[in-house]
Amino acid sequence: MKLIIGCPIYKRDWILNHWIKCIKSQSLSTDHIGFIFETSSDDEKTLNILDAWRKYDKTIPHFEIIIRDDISHFQHENNGRQWTISKYENMVKLRNHILDRVSEIEPDYYFSLDSDILLENPNTVELLIVHNKQGADAVSPLMFMTPIGNKFPSVMTWREDIPKKAYRKEFYPLGTYFQSDVIMAAKMMNKQIYQNVRYSIHEQGEDVGWSLNCKLKNYKLFSASYIYAPHIMSTIMYSDFLKNGDNRLKEYELV
Repeated sequence: MKLIIGCPIYKRDWILNHWIKCIKSQSLSTDHIGFIFETSSDDEKTLNILDAWRKYDKTIPHFEIIIRDDISHFQHENNGRQWTISKYENMVKLRNHILDRVSEIEPDYYFSLDSDILLENPNTVELLIVHNKQGADAVSPLMFMTPIGNKFPSVMTWREDIPKKAYRKEFYPLGTYFQSDVIMAAKMMNKQIYQNVRYSIHEQGEDVGWSLNCKLKNYKLFSASYIYAPHIMSTIMYSDFLKNGDNRLKEYELV
């Protein structure tokens, strides 16, 4: 199998059909893509959408919906995202279980793609795989981690004064391809990295914990920041996105 796309997902029925549409519009056909989702039995709307997709598209080579009622799931509210260590711990467990399943199936690549990130560029998947082939162990498109503004791109840098802690520099060469200490939210991984690196609890989030584990094993992470993927963080933001688009795309002249 060429690729598996996976993520934990909970209460994302408000955007899931759009997320699926973006996947189906990619230049790499779903004939070559498997899917793994982890969710909860009390999220009936999300489960119904996923199940309908699984039944409708018979060409998808692998489609797995894993019910994880042993772990608490949580829904982000429109007034912000409140992360705690216990929430990070749950995300680590969910993401690592998916990585374990992917390692058993052994696709060529694994794309960890959060369910609130829209692959508006139809060449995103193929371009990221090209970068994997050219030496990136894991590579991410550009997203922003706040609803507005450009001060929090989906990359970070390790601090020299405080070990194992990351920060955002005032400037990154957004719109280009560059090596990054930390990448997050959407990560295309080669086989070596998805088999050998797992998420860890970290005060700055499980993506920072995962990136730190990559560093300890000398894997190379990159940001393909010329590829932009809108990160839709709430139903309010989604309504605005449908009406007005994302002006950050225009600002950086991204694709």
